[in-house]
Amino acid sequence: MGFCSHILLAAAAATSIGLLGVSGAASNGTDGSDVVIVSNNDLNPLNYNVGSVLLLNDNFTCEEAQGACEELKESLIQAPGSTSPGFNAIGLSQQLTSTRHGAQLPASQKLWVSGTNGGCSAFQLNVNSSAISPAGDSNQRLPALCTNSAQPSRSNVTTTGTLDFSIDVPTANAGILTGFRDKFSWRFLGVKYAESTAGQARFQPAKALQVSADTQRSALEYGPFCAQAPGVDNGFYLYTSEDCLSLNIYTPVVHVDHVGQGSSAKLPVMFFIHGGGLNIGDSGPFPYNTTTSGFVGNSVANIYDGTNLVSYGGVVLVTINYRLNAMGFFNGSNAALHDALLALEWVQDNIAAFGGDKSRVMVFGESSGGSMTRFLLGTNPKYTQGLLSAAAIQSDLRAGYPFLTLGESLNKSLALAMALNCEPSSATTLTTAGYSCVAQKSASDIVTACSTANISWSITIDGDYILATVEDSIKNGNYANVPTIWSNTVCEYCTFIPSSIPPNSPPSTFQTDVSFYFNSTETQAILNQPSLYPYQTAPSQNGISGSVLTLAELLTDYYVHCPSSYLASLETNTTKGQTKVYKGDFSIGLGSPLTANPATCTGQVCHADDLYLVFATAEVDDLYQPMSSDQIRATQDVVSRWTELAWTGTPNYQGAQVQWTPFTGDNEYVIGANSSYAIQPYRTAQCDFVTSQLGIGL
Repeated sequence: MGFCSHILLAAAAATSIGLLGVSGAASNGTDGSDVVIVSNNDLNPLNYNVGSVLLLNDNFTCEEAQGACEELKESLIQAPGSTSPGFNAIGLSQQLTSTRHGAQLPASQKLWVSGTNGGCSAFQLNVNSSAISPAGDSNQRLPALCTNSAQPSRSNVTTTGTLDFSIDVPTANAGILTGFRDKFSWRFLGVKYAESTAGQARFQPAKALQVSADTQRSALEYGPFCAQAPGVDNGFYLYTSEDCLSLNIYTPVVHVDHVGQGSSAKLPVMFFIHGGGLNIGDSGPFPYNTTTSGFVGNSVANIYDGTNLVSYGGVVLVTINYRLNAMGFFNGSNAALHDALLALEWVQDNIAAFGGDKSRVMVFGESSGGSMTRFLLGTNPKYTQGLLSAAAIQSDLRAGYPFLTLGESLNKSLALAMALNCEPSSATTLTTAGYSCVAQKSASDIVTACSTANISWSITIDGDYILATVEDSIKNGNYANVPTIWSNTVCEYCTFIPSSIPPNSPPSTFQTDVSFYFNSTETQAILNQPSLYPYQTAPSQNGISGSVLTLAELLTDYYVHCPSSYLASLETNTTKGQTKVYKGDFSIGLGSPLTANPATCTGQVCHADDLYLVFATAEVDDLYQPMSSDQIRATQDVVSRWTELAWTGTPNYQGAQVQWTPFTGDNEYVIGANSSYAIQPYRTAQCDFVTSQLGIGL
């Protein structure tokens, strides 16, 4: 059955409209029809001449092509010329023949566009010149180019007409999903991948949601936040849902005919895990009112929106919700890890319907999402084989989220049971009765107690899914051996300097401040290294004293940068360079509402300040506009490198000015302001000191 009979708009319920029964068997012998959003999005908010069209990649007569566009509430595009706005003929031809953006048409392909007197013309692809011809035989069968009148996504702008831009996509085992498009991508939001984990399912591995093939499911809105206490990552609201295991899909391509088939190019998948300390956070938008620059008023941030990432990089993005705090880790359950694995299995089963290549899935995450990615790398390979092909670990706070022994994990669970009055304060072990008591408490009580008791949850070595620490797993070669980027910002811990340490603290308080984190022997060793940590002579910046900045750099080295460098080197050395591992540092960034700290982050590149570059969403959130040329270039470079890793297993894209070499211990890629991009031995002396005198913060 052809393309038109399978475009099902949400308003049409379960029946197709328009050209029912029209056959459109593709001349190349493939089954299925694709709708591809083709754009020349260059991630430059200052470029207003950016085009977007819909490629209907099946074969139609002129009349069928017109009808198919109408079903999408669009029309055939005007024939592009040499100076057409948005897309000229050559630029459109280049995008349509590209292997990277979902179309990949033959260079000789003709397509239907609008003609004279209500008819059609045939647009001949040509990357060197414009070629438009009359229709000739209007019954010849060609793909079609439709207009795309959907607007770009904006977080703080009320949009209307979602149903006008909706489409139904059949999947292998997730039913028929109704999503919608913006200017640059299709989006399917809040797609449940697991059954509710409430009641008897609490703390247990989630079960995959079973859906019949003909079940209509709306994917027009983000799913609920998983149960969590109020915090900066969620707008300081309490959330109690235990039916929250959902994912979001952003893609340039959808298949609207046979499940998972189509004639367009398959795109790699980027699978993102959000941060939030394993206690809070979400994959969708969240309310905020403060950035590093200070109070900005009530706003909404959608940092993980995928529209720019997928359109510029030619990938499919999946972002997930997973259980947090005790819901994800109580009693050594590792339920959060099971959630991530279940979502990865959903991708294997269903991502082809969205143009995704299930053999190329790059897992990436930031902060505790980076830690979750590290957990997946260290998971028993028999459970991850075939689920991921590359990884990027951003700002992983290894010391905060270590691999716990079962005893260590149960001690955390006992602390929660005590906080909930399920165990006496004198208890030394968690009893069966104590476990049952916790399991029967309300979600609100549990997440509030986790927050009040300040319990830091993490993964447990369970002897099955997790056999050892990631360090030992790498040494033993018993881990997901895939190309990996390890990255951090240059002042991660500028974010976490406590308010008890004033930003303008003088050098005389440095020893006292350091002793809050290190014992007396370690503190003295640090004081004896003025060339590495020049707290007495470092200049102040933006009202932050040199000694406070030195403290933040020391803590960044100890908790983030040096442990990441150590594990990256370990991967390289263990595999004798066979696994390509890359180490990078962001010395340019855009202040994130997730970690706003105006006191000690002003002018610094802090924790989470890489996210607006990786997702290219500062424009989506209407922050930092107009962006500087350095910020635009950094965004383009970072998106290109992250998506290239998904495509080829290397971050070196065509045209990159700096070749990012695999990490050998002293060659990190520093992404910098003022065009200062370079491979250099970044803070190697500091890491040598940390390793030998303080111990790696693993």
